Amino acid sequence: MRREAQFGGAAFWTLRQLIINYWALPLIAVIAAPVAAIVSLWLGQHGASEFLLARDLAPVASAETAKELASTATGVTAAFLTLYFSITLLVLTLAAGNLGVRLIDRWIDKRLVRISMAGLAFCLVFSLIILAAIDPAADMADVPLFSLLVLIILQMINIAMMGVSLHDLGRTMFVDRSIARIGRDAATPNLPVTAGEAWRGEWAQTIPARRTGYVEGINYAWLAKKLSDHPGRLHFCKAPGAHVLEGEALVLCERDGVDPHYIDKAIAIGDFRSDGQGPVFFIRLLVEIAARALSPGINDSYTARAACDALTHAMAGQLGSWVDRADQPLYADDCRFEIPGQDFAALFAGPLATLRQSAADYPAIAARMIDNFGRLLHHDAMMNRSPELRAFLCTQADALADHALAQTQQHLDRETLESARRNCVGEAA
Repeated sequence: MRREAQFGGAAFWTLRQLIINYWALPLIAVIAAPVAAIVSLWLGQHGASEFLLARDLAPVASAETAKELASTATGVTAAFLTLYFSITLLVLTLAAGNLGVRLIDRWIDKRLVRISMAGLAFCLVFSLIILAAIDPAADMADVPLFSLLVLIILQMINIAMMGVSLHDLGRTMFVDRSIARIGRDAATPNLPVTAGEAWRGEWAQTIPARRTGYVEGINYAWLAKKLSDHPGRLHFCKAPGAHVLEGEALVLCERDGVDPHYIDKAIAIGDFRSDGQGPVFFIRLLVEIAARALSPGINDSYTARAACDALTHAMAGQLGSWVDRADQPLYADDCRFEIPGQDFAALFAGPLATLRQSAADYPAIAARMIDNFGRLLHHDAMMNRSPELRAFLCTQADALADHALAQTQQHLDRETLESARRNCVGEAA
C-alpha cells in the first residue's frame, strides 16, 4: 500500500501525533480497566462465581487466600510495569546514542511496545479494583471467584507478553535490523510521479503557509477530489520534509479561486522532521546512520556499509520517479499538480552529497558505495531508463571517487578507489 494513500492531511497528522506515543494506548487501557472489572464483578454476582463453585473450579480455597492472590497479582504487575518502562527508556537511550535520535520516532511507532505497556496498565488497574472488592472475612459464596479467574488469565497473558516484548527490545539494539527496515520503507514510492511540461505562464494565486515548520505530508488524492472542477495547474512549492516559513509560498495556482482552506487541510506542517514524511525522511535517516557510524566516537564501518547497501536498495526502488531536467515532476493521478522535489534527483542528490562528505575519509566505505552505484547501473531495473539517470548515477560515483582520492595518501587505497571507479563509471560510459 502506498504511504500517500495512508496520509490524510492535517487532520490525519494531528490524530497520528495523538495516537503514536507511549501514553495514548495505556491511557485507554486505564479507562477501560474499571469498566472491565465492574463487568466481571457483576457477572460473578449473577451466576458466574456459583458456576465455578458448583463444579469445584474455584481458583482459591478461602476468602483470605483470594485477598492474598489479588494482592500478589497487583504487586507483580506493578513490578512488571516499572521494569518494562525502565528497560524501554534504557534501550532507547543507548540505541539513540549509537544510531541517532530520529530513530526514536520509529521505535515509538512499534505496536508491540505500546500494546505491552497498555496490557500491563490494564492489568494493574483491574487487579487493584478486584483487590478492593475482596473481603477476607467473607464466605466463599461472596468472594468474586470469576474476577479472580479472569485476573489469573490476565497475569498469564502478561507474563507471556513480557518475554516477547523484552526480546523485541533487545533486538532493537541490533542496528542491521533497523537499517533493513528503513531501507525497505525508503524503497517504497509514496506517490506516483510522472514527467510533463511545466507551466510557463504567470501564477494567478499564491497560497502562503499558515505557520512555520516542516511539511509532514500532502494528501494529493483528497485535494484532487476537492478541486475536481478547478481547470488550472497547481504548483506545490514545498515537498514533504521541506522547511517552510510562515507566509512563504506554499502553493501557486494557474487560475484564481482555490480555497486556501483546502490547502491547509491537505498539507500538514509539523515542528520537526519525522517518520511520517515517508521516503524523504527514510533516505536521510540512512545517511545519518552511516555518518554517525563513521564518526570517531563510534567508528563502526560495518554499520556504515549496511546503511550504504540499504540506500542502494532505496535508489533501486525509486528509479521510477526519475524525471529529466527539461521536464516537470507531476502527480501521475492528476497531472494538474506540479510536485517539484519529489522526483529521484530531488530525493537523493542532497543525501548522497552528505554521504560523500562523510565517506570520503574512509576509502573502504567510499569504494563500497562506488561499487553499489555500479551494481545499480548494471541492474535489470536500469534497462530502458533515461540516459540522464545513468549520467546522474555516474556523476555521483565519480564525485565520491574524486573526494575520497583527495583525502587518502595510501597507494593501496587509491588503487582500490580507482578500480571501483573504472568498474562503475568506465563500463557504464
